[in-house]
Amino acid sequence: MGGKNTKKKMNRKQVVLIEWAVLIAVALLLIILGIWLLVSRLSAHKDAGSPQSAPGTQNAQEGAADSGVDGAEQQETEPATEALTEMEAAASEPKNSWLFSFAGDCTIGSLLEWQGSIAQDFQSVVGDDYAYPLSGVKSIFEADDLTSVNLEGTFTNSTNAVVKPYRFKADPAYVQVLKEGSVEAVSTANNHAGDFQDEGRADTIAALDSVGILHTGAGDPLILEMEGGLKIGMVSYNTVDNYEGEYAWRTSVQTDINTCKEAECDLIIGFMHWGSVEYLTEPEAWEVQFAHDMVDWGCDLIVGGHAHILQRMEYYNNVPIFYSMGNFCYGGNTNPDDKDSVIVQAEFVRDSSSGDVTLSRLHVIPCLISTRTDLNDYCPTPCQEGSEDYQRIVSRLEMPSADAQM
Repeated sequence: MGGKNTKKKMNRKQVVLIEWAVLIAVALLLIILGIWLLVSRLSAHKDAGSPQSAPGTQNAQEGAADSGVDGAEQQETEPATEALTEMEAAASEPKNSWLFSFAGDCTIGSLLEWQGSIAQDFQSVVGDDYAYPLSGVKSIFEADDLTSVNLEGTFTNSTNAVVKPYRFKADPAYVQVLKEGSVEAVSTANNHAGDFQDEGRADTIAALDSVGILHTGAGDPLILEMEGGLKIGMVSYNTVDNYEGEYAWRTSVQTDINTCKEAECDLIIGFMHWGSVEYLTEPEAWEVQFAHDMVDWGCDLIVGGHAHILQRMEYYNNVPIFYSMGNFCYGGNTNPDDKDSVIVQAEFVRDSSSGDVTLSRLHVIPCLISTRTDLNDYCPTPCQEGSEDYQRIVSRLEMPSADAQM
């Protein structure tokens, strides 16, 4: 009996020891796992930071050196980066392509003489449904990196109009049409920006600023650094009111392009309002020469307007030039005969080795400025691919197709 009792006590002791050993091992394992997860999360957060992470990393290392932390301790965290998930790794990849959309003349409003007093003018049709006018193209504009249009009119309540046949305006609240439609930038360089003199210009700029829409005009190029570090410069000018002073505006445009170069822009876009005669199907000879000069000065893409109809495009030294994109969301006419329009999309990529930015793809989206043929309902809409309207518009541009890989 005594031998049996001794054997039982020894087994119980062994069991207790084993239980304690297991508990200690589990506790140590949980502590190690917690430390590993904390280090992994901190490392992933660091790697998924802003596009300017390289300078930040350098600052962190310098700070660690200043605080007395040696390099060996810092290196211990490096293997934790291997714990990044595929999604986190993709998010940390630098952005190296950018898609830009451009559209033609947008008069968000109507003639001074109309202003909601006729049944079919812009304000009467739109009312306060600011999302309506660009509802047909919003999904396109939302999917790009920057959408720019020509704002041919004013956002003002001023009645101090210049003496001329056509003066365009809308209440400043109508700037929401652009905002709701995902337009991020406008050119204000055109022959209707000054319809209500300096007061109208100031009111328009204030309205744009109030909703965060960028703008550019003569002598004021838009220089913008985008996500991924791409720096663009957008140069715009209105030659219509200054045609007699050709050399003055030529100098101004070249100066603005040089300003973009001095700012080390990766990409320079010309957004021009030009032509001495409206509704010409072909750009004038001086416009063609001027566009070529702009390319020689440094432009990587040129889009234009003012003719109120589509004109052909061309390549000069591999740079696309669209002389007139036509009307787009246009409140200046209740039923224009020509409703053809286009959205120009250009994708640019940065070479990971050289750092050079080049045009990789040019795409046009044929549109009609109205969903109806019998009147203007101020709702530009893409044409169905392959339709008669689609084919006609591509043909007018004299492009081989609506899509071109560069």
